Amino acid sequence: MIRFAALMNGLIYSSARNTKIRLLKDYFQHAPDRGWGLAALTRELDFPAVKPALIRDLVTARVDPVLFAYSYDYVGDLAETVALIWPDEAQREAPPGLSALVDTLRLINKADAPTIIADWLDGFDPSTRWAFLKLITGAMRVGVSSRLTKTALADLGNVDINDVEQL
Repeated sequence: MIRFAALMNGLIYSSARNTKIRLLKDYFQHAPDRGWGLAALTRELDFPAVKPALIRDLVTARVDPVLFAYSYDYVGDLAETVALIWPDEAQREAPPGLSALVDTLRLINKADAPTIIADWLDGFDPSTRWAFLKLITGAMRVGVSSRLTKTALADLGNVDINDVEQL
């Protein structure tokens, strides 16, 4: 998850197309869970037990609901608001890898989801928390389209983009 969070942060803070392609190529070349990263970036992941309403419920149980409402109204992005306002836990463990997160998220039921999600949010630093929230809500919006992702894969494999699109 740390590598995926670093990719997400790099993409959101980069405006240059070539920089985004370089970041994507580096991620796809070195990340062991690059398939899940690709699925996340192209909005192909869905976690039925985790919806934005669950995230709102979790955060309003931890912080003042009025403060959250004002913060969310001001920031305008659920993941960013929750990542910043979530009470910071002093002790952190290394976050699970992206594959482990996705595997768990695909299998959990709605009853277990709040506890699992809250535990992960407690253990993540704000940057990883933000990337995780983007992942689970599917609201990536980091300036990368499916086409740009395919372009990075084509460059990495030294193949024509049409070959990547056919796959």
